[in-house]
Formats: sequence, C-alpha cells, structure tokens
Amino acid sequence: MFRYFAATTARASSTSRLGQRVVQSRRVLAGTTRIGQIRGMSTQQNSSLSDSNVRYTIMAVAAAAGLSLFGLAGYAMFFGPGSMYPKPVRNLLREAGMAYMRPPEKQDLPKALECYEQALAQLDALGTSDSQHARDMPHVTGLVARVATVCTEMGDLDGAIEAYNDLLERLLGTDGMRDPTTQVRRLLDDSLDKNERQGILRALGCANKLAETYEARGQRSKRRSAVLPHARAASTADADMAAQWYGWCLQLVMLTYQNHFNHQQLADNKPTTQTPSFDPDTLPSYFPVDIVTSLMYNAATFYSGNAQIELAEPLLQRALDLMRHGADGDETNVCRSSILMSHLANTGVMSGNLSAAERWSIDGLALAKRFPNNADCLNSFIALTYDLGIVYEAAGSLESARVQYRQAAEIATSTGDDDAAKLASEAMTRLAK
Repeated sequence: MFRYFAATTARASSTSRLGQRVVQSRRVLAGTTRIGQIRGMSTQQNSSLSDSNVRYTIMAVAAAAGLSLFGLAGYAMFFGPGSMYPKPVRNLLREAGMAYMRPPEKQDLPKALECYEQALAQLDALGTSDSQHARDMPHVTGLVARVATVCTEMGDLDGAIEAYNDLLERLLGTDGMRDPTTQVRRLLDDSLDKNERQGILRALGCANKLAETYEARGQRSKRRSAVLPHARAASTADADMAAQWYGWCLQLVMLTYQNHFNHQQLADNKPTTQTPSFDPDTLPSYFPVDIVTSLMYNAATFYSGNAQIELAEPLLQRALDLMRHGADGDETNVCRSSILMSHLANTGVMSGNLSAAERWSIDGLALAKRFPNNADCLNSFIALTYDLGIVYEAAGSLESARVQYRQAAEIATSTGDDDAAKLASEAMTRLAK
C-alpha cells in the first residue's frame, strides 16, 4: 500500500511502513531478486537535460488509501465457522476477540495475544492426531496470521517475524520457502486444486508482510544504532532478510506471469518474449492487478530507499503500465498513477536523470490536477510540484524553481502537511542565499 510521506535524500530516505514520518539514512543492499530480469523491465530513456551530481532533498508521497488490497486480498487469512473449533478453543477465541475486537483505546492486546496463542497451541496438539485440525488447515493458519497481526500492533516485531515464518512454513514447507520456483510450477498447473492455489496466494501475501516487518525492524535498529552500536549489525541483517523476501515475492509473480504470458502467445500463434507486455489483461486470473502493482510498489520503495534505483525504477514503470497510466479515467487509478509518477520523478532526481524527473513531474501533475479533492492526487501534486522545482533549480532556472517551491509550500501548509511545507520552505531559503 502507499504508506509513505517523508523527506529523503539520495543518501537518506524514509521508508517507514508503519505510517511514521521519519528521515533516516539507509544502507545500499544487494537484492536477491534476479537483478538482470528487473533491469530488463525498464523503458526509461537517457537524460537530455543536463544531468546533475548535486544531491537534492526529495519528497516521497504516500496515498491516503492504499494502492492495493494486498493486506486484505493477497494476505487474507480467515477463521473458520465456530463449529470447526473444539469448545475449549472457541472459548479462548471468544475471550481473545473481546480483548482485541474493540476500539484501540479499549483493546487489551497482551490478553488477546495470550488467548490466541493458547488456542493455537491447543489446535496444534489436536492436529497431530486429527487431520481436520492439521497445522496447514485454513482455520489454523488464519489463527497464526492473527497472532502475527496482534504482535505487529503491539510493536513486538520479533514476535511478528516468528509468526510469519511459522505461517509460511505451514503453508509451503521448508523447500517452498527456500525456492519460489516450486510454487511457480504449482500455479502454472491448470489441474491445481482451487484451495491449494489460494494457499499459495496467501503465502505470497504473507511473504510480503514478512519482508515489510524485517524492513521495519531493521529501521528501528538503525535508529537505535546511535546509542547502541551493535544495533547497526542487526539493522543490516534485517535489511538483507527484507531484500530476500521481496525478491522471493517478485520471482514468484514474475516467473509465473512470464510463463503464463508466453503460453498465451503460443496459443495465439505469436512468438514468445523475454518480457511480458504488462498489459493488465494478460495477467493470470489469479493475480489481480492490485496485488501485483502493490508488490512492485512495496519492493520498489525498499530498493529506492537503499539507493538501488536500477531496481526500483523498472518496478515503478511496470506497475504504472499495469495501471495503464491512469488512462481509463477512473479517479482511483488516476490518482494512484500520479503517485507512481511522483516516485519515478524522485528516482530521476536521485540518479541525476533530470529530463526523466521533469517528464514524470509534468505527466504526474497533469493527472493529479484532474481530481484536486482526492487526497492521493493532492499529496502527489505537492510532491511533483516540489520535484519540478528541483529540476528547474538544477537547470539554473531559479525563478521557475522558486515558483514551484512556493506553490508546494503553500499547498502543504494549507493541508497541514508540516514535513512537506518544511522541505519546500528550506528550498526557498536556499535559493534566497
């Protein structure tokens, strides 16, 4: 989901997935995705405007509503009917629900977690002799997912990571966790049982959540590293794990899509390709556009946060292709496309490709202006206006840059976005010197 609105530089970037607005530095990591495959997805042209080696502070924008339903569709777990659970487990789930399913100020998360974990332990014990409650049954894995969610809400990221790993092992087994191609082969099997296919999609959503949680824990460790030197090593290790799981998700989706696309090409007597078209109509029916674009966005923001623009940029471009650049005129797609363009403008600034930054800024602004009352369009309008100011400043058109910065500051101030207003004001101060 679009969860970002923070200041960042090419060396310092905010990538909080928990809605926090922070500025922090991030280490450049080696992703575990097939780097050549991602780079090959890029359609970006070389700069024609004078490139710049100057480091500019950029503005990354988040949407008020998420890009996708990944948290609901791709990751959806569920409890079965109450009758599926033995009475002692039902009692525990009822007690947990009374503690958890309440307004935030009235929740008792520790109590809820205790009851959910006790219920899970009882089900696992029953599952050793009763296949109805086997550890990979949906009503059991749904409970593991709830444990992970409660841990996350408590700020217990260690517990959440443990639960997500447990969930993946239940859904996929150790071999499936190690190699996503095993799941690709299963997804491409037309005879695969519907429930089994749904289990793989749940695993995909879980893997994405695991990557996000490793990333969040790594960020937390990095913030603590100023006073706890050993925390830096922990931050690096978690970032490596985040890269591994983002790569796992991307390989699963892209390899499945590539094979599905070429199968359709052959069926239509057309040549196969190394890169699919990224037309949303060519996706497998079990990969909704929202899920694929969400995954690409999440991974792209992780890579750009680690200055891996060569990985982030093609993912953002292809996500935009899948949304047809907002050409359908749908308000949601138009505003989400404008946000993707704001991130592409940022990658142009960060890489010094100012002509690309200018083009994405102008195109994104044209979309954002269409729905000025939409929070997503409004947020992207501020960021894109600011980015265009960076382009003009780098090109030496200082008065044009000043106009853009002033407009970004005024709109950000009027909407109560203090971080954006501060960035734009600082830019104007810089030009006044």
